[in-house]
Amino acid sequence: MNIAAAALQSPTEDTLDAWLNTPRLAKCGEFFTPSEPRWWPDSSVNISINWQAAIACVPSDWQRWLHAALAYRMVEVSQGTMVLATSVLSRAAQVGLDPLNEYHVIDLRERFNMGEFSALTGFMKFWQECESLEQRPSQALIDAYDTLPRKKCPRNDVILRLDPEQGPFTQVEQDALHQWAHEQFCHGNLDPEHYLYLRLLMIYGQRGVQLRMMVFNDFVKTERGYQVRIFWAKQKDNDAGWREKSETFSLDEDLYNLVQAYRSIVLARLEQEYPGRADWDKAIANVPLFRRKLENRAVGRELLPVIVDMPDHTSLEQEPKAKFHASASVIRSWLLQMERRPDFPISSRTHQPLKISKGHRFRHTLGTDLSNAGLDEWSIASALMHSDTYTVRKYRAVSAELMKLIDEKMSDHLAIVVRAFTGTIVKDRASAKNGDRVNRQIEDLAVCGADAACHLDAPFTCYGCSKFQPLLDADHIAALDRLERRRAQTIATDKTTGVLWDRSILACRKVIIDCYALRESGKLGGGDA
Repeated sequence: MNIAAAALQSPTEDTLDAWLNTPRLAKCGEFFTPSEPRWWPDSSVNISINWQAAIACVPSDWQRWLHAALAYRMVEVSQGTMVLATSVLSRAAQVGLDPLNEYHVIDLRERFNMGEFSALTGFMKFWQECESLEQRPSQALIDAYDTLPRKKCPRNDVILRLDPEQGPFTQVEQDALHQWAHEQFCHGNLDPEHYLYLRLLMIYGQRGVQLRMMVFNDFVKTERGYQVRIFWAKQKDNDAGWREKSETFSLDEDLYNLVQAYRSIVLARLEQEYPGRADWDKAIANVPLFRRKLENRAVGRELLPVIVDMPDHTSLEQEPKAKFHASASVIRSWLLQMERRPDFPISSRTHQPLKISKGHRFRHTLGTDLSNAGLDEWSIASALMHSDTYTVRKYRAVSAELMKLIDEKMSDHLAIVVRAFTGTIVKDRASAKNGDRVNRQIEDLAVCGADAACHLDAPFTCYGCSKFQPLLDADHIAALDRLERRRAQTIATDKTTGVLWDRSILACRKVIIDCYALRESGKLGGGDA
């Protein structure tokens, strides 16, 4: 029988070997041969597919059919998806777990995270539904997979529990990261490519795959101002695919100018390193902002080529090509390198360098910040490029919790840097201005130094006033507890208005810190006056 013709037919026990030895077309548009030790049809992905280690997870009489199922799956999904699926199967084999054994399904769910177990479940369902294969998993096994939750329990969600390493950044952390990136870039210590990636993450909060799709022509100047085009990811309809559907967002003029300056640098290097390989003045529009540099990682090279050396650079004159774009693993290595730098910002919550390489932290941060700013669910979903509001509801739920977290974990630090307290600490009433006036006494906490009564909500609004004179030995901790309870009551009905209590609470914390320091030193001085 002609092998090429056999490849178009469903394999049988007798023809399976010939079928596996016949080249097949992967989803990326390149051919691969299932019997080859490793599959690597998509050269833009840095990791090949090791099917041999994956099929070891099932009994020997099932291995050839699992091999064929993986080959069929390779035709329908990306190489990155296949890398994840085969990795899960390989690791299951290492610990003796069989994905075809119904009694091992719970152990598989416990061993792997949500994404890994979802990849395994998706593949097993595909295999069971693949009618071209004679041996397939039973429907009972697939039902066992489906009965287990793929999603994490809400209490374990990194957003809802405000995980300090994977959940949203606080504003102080964002400010520190922005300042660090700006200073390092201005002093030439941060590569423009790395700086741009970090800036885009912080501003737009999109998924890494969406930023990796970007080309220089996605940054445009129009009559309505500067704009950036960002493409959708994770679509399942006719718009699914690489750079198939996009949305346009506003762009800061300075960032646009930076991208154009970087474009000129890249163009000059393209003309220098690959002269005559393409009309670079035309192709630069489709050159990736974040480019693949080498076929394999370079060792000991100080300056990588500006783009990977492939024979078809001319294709960039017509349209962007995925194989020239940087992979997820390379981008993550950039972020990990930043985290390891000795001058990288430290988190006040963990006392460790900020984690910027963990999942969707910038996405979580943008969603939380937009919710804190009072935006409705549809506006948040639009900014995060969600097709519905279901996923963004957690950001609405977490807004008040973020305020509480700042109080519990960071308020002492914020109280010092925000300068919310501008009054003067006094030892007793005798040393305070208006100390002898009964109508200027603020409970047993302080003396008001104002010349006229203000009729504000004392003592709650007083801590942030420059005329406030807190007594050194007063119980300001009890006052702080009252302030926090008052704000909690406000947040219960109006989350936005609740923020107005923050400055008074920070000022009260600063008073507590300063009073403690003064008592320890035995001296009496001003607070922040």
